[in-house]
Amino acid sequence: MSEARDEIYIGSILLEANRHRAGKAPTFRVSEWLDRFREAGFDGVELWENHAALAPDEEVRALAASSLPMAVYNAYATFWDGSRGPADSTAMARRLGSRAVKFNFSRDAAQTEADLRGVAAWERGLPDGIRALCECHPGTIAETPAQAAALFDRLGRERFDVLVHPFSRPEGLSEWFQVLGPMVTHVHVQMRDEDNLPIRLDRRPAFVHDTVRLMRDAGFRGSWTLEFTEGTNRPGENIDDLWANALLDLAFLREALA
Repeated sequence: MSEARDEIYIGSILLEANRHRAGKAPTFRVSEWLDRFREAGFDGVELWENHAALAPDEEVRALAASSLPMAVYNAYATFWDGSRGPADSTAMARRLGSRAVKFNFSRDAAQTEADLRGVAAWERGLPDGIRALCECHPGTIAETPAQAAALFDRLGRERFDVLVHPFSRPEGLSEWFQVLGPMVTHVHVQMRDEDNLPIRLDRRPAFVHDTVRLMRDAGFRGSWTLEFTEGTNRPGENIDDLWANALLDLAFLREALA
């Protein structure tokens, strides 16, 4: 019997032109794109927090009722001071039926102990069936595999999952699997050029195939989110071009994973 196919999600942040601007108010409704996501062959959505938290209730109801799952809730809660409510992220993830909530540790090492207490309390309050998924992001106290492992050894490794960025941060990729092993369950897909701008996966086919092979050999069988694509943060950025490039990335990634 063949293995189940890899689940690939569309990150709603990929299509959002306002993602890094002040206010970050959504510029489109994800619910209006759900049919296109489904027809394109995506297995779910990784929902950017503001596409729910700053959307009208009718939009949240539509997302919660979708047959295409809001598989990952991409949240930006803060834990050491609670200024960006972890409880709100939990409530929204529960309402949307998400399987995981993406979170980040603090960027301030001086807040490590408070951050650990906050993350631990938040994770204990997650409903059954919703996992805490750490984006061990550059600039945070979990930037490297060793730093992340030290934190999770204190929190309890079995309680957390980790996502990696294999195409934009290929250096040290093997170490994430060596140090954290089965905790690595999810991928953010984006690839960068020499100017640090996202490009399509088919621009570097050998690199993508080699990276997928490395991850397979390391035992990875998790899920993937198209996070950014060619056109992101470029002059004239628009949702139609981003969508067209996302479709090309989806097709290329499916072929690489086959």
